[in-house]
Amino acid sequence: MKIKLEGVMETLLIPLYIRGEDFKKEKSVLKDKKSAEIMSKIDYDFSKFKDGWTSYYGVLARAKTMDEKAQSFIMKNPDCVVIYIGCGFDTRFERIDNGKIQWYNLDFPEVIQKRRLFFDENERVINISKSALDPSWIENIRIDGKEVLIISEGVLMYFEEKEVKKFLEILTENFEKFEAQFDLLSLGALKMQKKHDTLKKMNAQFKWGVKDGSELVKLNPKIKQVGLINFTVKMKKMLPFTKKWIIPFMYLYNNRLGIYTYGVK
Repeated sequence: MKIKLEGVMETLLIPLYIRGEDFKKEKSVLKDKKSAEIMSKIDYDFSKFKDGWTSYYGVLARAKTMDEKAQSFIMKNPDCVVIYIGCGFDTRFERIDNGKIQWYNLDFPEVIQKRRLFFDENERVINISKSALDPSWIENIRIDGKEVLIISEGVLMYFEEKEVKKFLEILTENFEKFEAQFDLLSLGALKMQKKHDTLKKMNAQFKWGVKDGSELVKLNPKIKQVGLINFTVKMKKMLPFTKKWIIPFMYLYNNRLGIYTYGVK
């Protein structure tokens, strides 16, 4: 089927393609059959991404790292609420579900409409068709005293700084407590985005990046930074020997996982 997505929304097809291609490998990192199935049903020129090998290994490292950190939170809080900001066509729920968590997917109405073509909702997976900057999405969330994990992957780099600030304010003004795990773009990658091996083939651009993740705390001092993981730590284990020369550069330019808490004692 034809899938028409424009601007930033089209970028969700990059990680979908990479997860689908990874599934075809004998030593698949994510073993994400669902992504491969979705990709096979979409009439789209995915071939334009095939030469983007830094994005390929970068996205896999990011996904694997974020899966592991989310699983760690879920192991400690098996009946928690997970809110996925900018879910796109991501399959993280299918990869890490423990059979108990309550999961909310949040994305633009156009994206959720198309997501429903491939994913079934149920009482533990609820889709919210709103922008992350529309504070009314909070009204769709039920916490019931449970621990809350908020995840965003491939989202904040497309916000302007004032929008990041607004987003953080929505969170701290409406939740009593939470842990947040945010995929963050480096300042180096922000400056070099015209050479990005997959984004340059789309009508989208990065708008915001960080040096060490403390920038979010400066935008909203109510939150506390408790971790920062450079995805290159995982990426260097995946790279073929002939491509390991790029590792020092990736430590400077690769995305990082910023981990934050609010209201947690």
